[in-house]
Amino acid sequence: MSGLLFSGGRIHTGSGASAEALLARDGRVAAVGGRAELSRAAAGAERVDLRGGLMVPGWSDAHVHFMWWAVQMGQVDLRDATTLGVALELVADRARELPEGAWLLGGRFDKNRWGRWPTAAELDRATGGRPAALRSRDGHARWLNTAALRAASIGRDTESPAGGEIERGPDGLPTGVLKENANLLIDRVVPGPSEAECLDAVRLGQREAWRCGITAIEDLEQANARDALLRLHARGELGLRVDMGIPRADLDQAIAAGWRTGDGDAWLRTGHCKIFADGALGSQTAALEEPYEGSDECGILTIEPDALSREVVRAAAAGIAVAIHAIGDRAVRIALDAIEPTRRTHPGLRQRLEHVQLVREEDLSRFGRLGVIASMQPLHATSDRDLVDRYWGSHRAVRAYPWRTLASGGAVLAFGSDAPVEPIDPLLGIYAAVARQRPGDVDRWYPQQALAVDEALAGYAAGVAYATGREHERGTLAPGMLCDATIIDRDLLSLPSDGWLGARVTGTVTDGVIRFADGLG
Repeated sequence: MSGLLFSGGRIHTGSGASAEALLARDGRVAAVGGRAELSRAAAGAERVDLRGGLMVPGWSDAHVHFMWWAVQMGQVDLRDATTLGVALELVADRARELPEGAWLLGGRFDKNRWGRWPTAAELDRATGGRPAALRSRDGHARWLNTAALRAASIGRDTESPAGGEIERGPDGLPTGVLKENANLLIDRVVPGPSEAECLDAVRLGQREAWRCGITAIEDLEQANARDALLRLHARGELGLRVDMGIPRADLDQAIAAGWRTGDGDAWLRTGHCKIFADGALGSQTAALEEPYEGSDECGILTIEPDALSREVVRAAAAGIAVAIHAIGDRAVRIALDAIEPTRRTHPGLRQRLEHVQLVREEDLSRFGRLGVIASMQPLHATSDRDLVDRYWGSHRAVRAYPWRTLASGGAVLAFGSDAPVEPIDPLLGIYAAVARQRPGDVDRWYPQQALAVDEALAGYAAGVAYATGREHERGTLAPGMLCDATIIDRDLLSLPSDGWLGARVTGTVTDGVIRFADGLG
């Protein structure tokens, strides 16, 4: 009987124990224990030397926009544009590379670095007359040029849709910025990638995910991503475990088709229905109980509370769990209110809130009490800390990204990246969760909310497995579990967090197959 014997480092099983060696057979963990003992039992197994590294339960990403992330790798990237002028130079360079008439897409710009929202007139100067639609870093706003406004028929008399805003100047004309549900106006006319481009994108995304140690994801994407992953799976090429989310716009179709959360096979299953309750901190559209600092604005609820409750109940009745995007404390409150009745009627559903960046004191204990999963992205806390201090103030910042309080109250934490909003690399997220600071920061930001190393690792493994209903076969490396594992070049459990900087993934395993290797023996 063939298999793999991993040794030469620490095996962190994820269940409070470590071992010297792990034997995998037929895609599952056959045994963990001493190196000498397992070597005797490993007849015919291939030996894999960890070279002093750490093997942990495979990292999962609970919240990723997988194809958007993969497609955007080939689009204009404004993340590092510290000024509007730099951004326009990058846009102009990209515009010159595109064929005539092609849309210029991409973005990831951060208006907070520029001090204001940009305008269509400014974008016109760099795009050469072609239509352009660029996403903000948080994905909740678009920057359009005049050609794109014209293509979407957005003008003086166009009304902002419910839960969205067409930003206007003093003259009443659109400035070129769309927020929240107003993005639907441009979504209708922007050409999407072809089937071949979608397939190429998910192939690229899978390779990059393996390189970062990722073995499973929940993809909160659109229908074309589902179709591309189905095609990849049909070709026998899918080696990343995927729970495929359902956009709210497709809920009727999903119910009519009889889809239920958890349906599928070992590689591709139906996930949660994604519903937006509010916007984002970066765009100052996250829905708050009190106004943003220095403002009378409280953000945007993208769905009315009664409508949200009806959708959650309707989904639950069909066996579909929800993942509600809720960043501000008002959105978190109404999302918990919407889910609460379903904890009695459908207790088996793994209901989730996404992001959970600001929570009222009185709502912190509700997650554990109701069994609502906190699906969070540790990198948001460290990358957004300056925005929190600026827009929410210190009196609210103490309730921001409250990992420790939620975990102590019995909540399950399921961690992810929200890529392409943040890098998909879990190593960066684990560092943020434990250090509660960015590399180079002098101080830790509200360190009382930091997690221990094994808790952060569990957030990317056991927590996500529980959130997707797979805790009986994923999330630990106990005998009988699927052999999905991540290997790092150093033992994070024995080093202070500043010793992690420069750590890298040396191996990624799913179903007992090494999908990525760089530094294993």
